[in-house]
Amino acid sequence: MRWCGMPDGATFDPDDALTISEPRILELYAYWQRIAAGRGMPSRKDFDPTDIPRLLPHLMLVDVLPGDRYRYRLIGTENVHEHGVDATGRYVDEVVPGLEYKEHVLKLYGECARERRPVYSESEFLSPVGFKTERLLKVLFLPLSEDGETVNMVLVIQIFAFVGYAVRARHFLHAPPHREVVHNAL
Repeated sequence: MRWCGMPDGATFDPDDALTISEPRILELYAYWQRIAAGRGMPSRKDFDPTDIPRLLPHLMLVDVLPGDRYRYRLIGTENVHEHGVDATGRYVDEVVPGLEYKEHVLKLYGECARERRPVYSESEFLSPVGFKTERLLKVLFLPLSEDGETVNMVLVIQIFAFVGYAVRARHFLHAPPHREVVHNAL
C-alpha cells in the first residue's frame, strides 16, 4: 500500500498515517516532512537533534554506501539496550542476526534508498516453541540526501513492544522467527 509519493511539495496527510499507531513514529515522520521543506527529502544538515530530544534514544543514522551496504553511524541508547549491542561503526549486514531477518532488513534499507521515500514496517517476532508473538517492532526508514537526488543516509526510528520482561531480557542477539505484518512505502 503506497500512501504518498513524496514528490516535491508533498505534505503530511494525517489520514495517510492511519496504519501507524505509534505517536513517536508519527512525530518523526512529521518532523522529517517539515525539514524537507517541500523537497523530496531533507539532508543531514537539515536534521537538528535538539528539535526532537525525546525521540533520540530510538533513532539511528545509517550511512548508505556503494554496493548496497549500510553502516550504522549513530545508534540511540534505547536501540542499544533493546538489541543488547552497540553496533555504531559496523555494517548492518554484519550485525543483524539470522539470514532471513538480515535479508528482510537489507531489503527495507534498499527500498528506502532506491525509491528515495520513507518505508514503514512492523514485524512480529515469534517464540521458537509455539510461534507465539513475543515482541513487536515498529520501524520507519527516512531517506536523507546531500544533493537532493541520491540517498546517502537513512534516519531510522525503532520502537519495540514486548509481551513480557523475560523476552526483553534476552535482547535481540539471536534471530527468532519473524513475520512482517505491515509494510508501507510512504
